[in-house]
Amino acid sequence: MQPREIEINTGRMVFSGLEWGDPEAKPVLALHGWMDNAASFTPVAPLLKGIRLIAVDMAGHGRSQHRPADMDYCIWNYVEDIIDIADTLDLQNVSLIGHSLGAVVSVMVSTVLESRVEKLICIDGLYPWPRKAEDAPTVLSDYIEQRRAFRKGKTLNRFKTMEHAVRIRSFGQFPVSRESSAMLVERALYLDGDAWTWRTDPRLTLSSPLRFTPEQAMSFVDALRCEAHMFYAEKGVVDSIVGHSTERFPNVCFHSVEGTHHFHMDGSTEFVAERVNDILN
Repeated sequence: MQPREIEINTGRMVFSGLEWGDPEAKPVLALHGWMDNAASFTPVAPLLKGIRLIAVDMAGHGRSQHRPADMDYCIWNYVEDIIDIADTLDLQNVSLIGHSLGAVVSVMVSTVLESRVEKLICIDGLYPWPRKAEDAPTVLSDYIEQRRAFRKGKTLNRFKTMEHAVRIRSFGQFPVSRESSAMLVERALYLDGDAWTWRTDPRLTLSSPLRFTPEQAMSFVDALRCEAHMFYAEKGVVDSIVGHSTERFPNVCFHSVEGTHHFHMDGSTEFVAERVNDILN
C-alpha cells in the first residue's frame, strides 16, 4: 500500500504528511518522534486495518514548515499545532498514535480535545520529561545561551551522497536499521547544489526555556479520559519510568515489547500492528 502525500494548511502554518487507507474510514493521527518524520510509520501503516492513518511531519521536521525565527519548538506549541490540524481536517472523533515526542504530544492533545479523542496509543513515550522546580534558573540560562550562540551561525551537515546520510542516521542517538534510516533520511534531505543537506530545522536541537515539574508532567496522564495504551521497549529510553507508572497510572494499559526505541519500525512491526488493530477495531 503506497501512501498519499498530503498538505495541511491550518492558516497559521503549513504541514506535510503521508496518508494511508480509505479516506472515509475512521481517522487516526500519527505523530513521530523528535528529529524523525512521518516516514517513521511507513513500515507499520500497510499492516493497519480499517482506518485512515494520517501521519504528520511536525513543525520543523520532514517537509513541514519551520517556525518563524521568534518562535520556539516548545512542546505546548506542538500541541497547538495538532489541535489546529484536527480542526482543519474536521476530525471530530479521532484516535492518536504517537512515538516518543509524538506520544507525549498525543497525551497532551488528548487532555485538551477530551471527548473528541476516542483512543490513544503511545509508543515509547508518555509524559513530558520533567525537571525539578529548583532547576528552572539553569534551564532558562541554558536556553538563552544556546539561542545566542545559534544566532552567531551554525554549520549545517552536507553529504555528497544520500547513502552517507543514511549511514550517519542509522548510528544516531537512537540507532535504527539501514532500511529504516533510508525511509527517514529520504524525507528529511534535499539537494542543495552539489550536496545533500537536512530539511530539518536545526533549532530543534536547542533547549526548551521551561520544563514541567514531575507533578505537572504526570498530571497530563492523570487527566486522560479516553482509552489509553502505552507500548514500551524493553531496552528503550523510557523503560525506567514504567515500573512506577503501571501503578501510578491505572488509566493506562502498558504493553512490553522486544526491541529498542524504534521497535515499531525495526523488529516488532508486525507485533505492534496486530495489537494496534485489536485496539482500534
